[in-house]
Amino acid sequence: MNAQDYNSHEIGLIGGAASFTTDYGERNDFNSNIGGNIGAGIGVIYYLNFTDYRYRWDQRTNYFSEHFRLRGELSYMKANLDHFGQYVDESQTSDEADKLRAMHGKTSIVNFGAQLEFHIVDIVDFGSRRYKDLKWSPYISAGLMVDYYKPELMSDLGDWEDDISVIYKKWRVPGAINVNSNFTASATMGIGTRRKMGEYTDFVIESRWQYFFSNTVDGLHAKQDPSNKYNDWLVWVHMGFVYYLN
Repeated sequence: MNAQDYNSHEIGLIGGAASFTTDYGERNDFNSNIGGNIGAGIGVIYYLNFTDYRYRWDQRTNYFSEHFRLRGELSYMKANLDHFGQYVDESQTSDEADKLRAMHGKTSIVNFGAQLEFHIVDIVDFGSRRYKDLKWSPYISAGLMVDYYKPELMSDLGDWEDDISVIYKKWRVPGAINVNSNFTASATMGIGTRRKMGEYTDFVIESRWQYFFSNTVDGLHAKQDPSNKYNDWLVWVHMGFVYYLN
């Protein structure tokens, strides 16, 4: 029997909250990195399984086919971005602190790519529904994405494009602001689990770290500042449902 005869397919929908870590906010500040710049994301996912576990549960294949699956994804994320930390604290009364507090950003991202998932529980045993007590299927994943991003920048003090002096000093340097939409790539690592629901449906919950190969996803990149040495990244916690097509 050819290997392609074992393939099976699934589709699903996911949605959740994403925490953006960018040049907005102080490094190592909780609100900057976790609690503050929170956005939302939704996506459509597709799974290619290397074994037809729904109808060939008695025809075992190999370890790779029964523990790995390939996931394709098309997703959209959007977040409002603000500065947090000691430099925007109310105790800071300088003109530069006012300019930093007045800065606000937005970014929207479209992701398209794939992840390879490793499932600890045998995919055939879980998917075939042979074992009634087998309800959870935890996994880890890694993958690559192509990303289209569109950043925005605003200031409460006026139009920064007409008067750059309303912007905090390190972003007044030519080239430190780039709000042009563009493409980049990203690497992902995740951990999650499936929960058996119906005969043909699973519930999915996952936490995923996504590192962009760009530092302008948020529209800011002060190259001359030593503290601005990391690219943008996010953590997306999402839930969803998967339907077995065959």
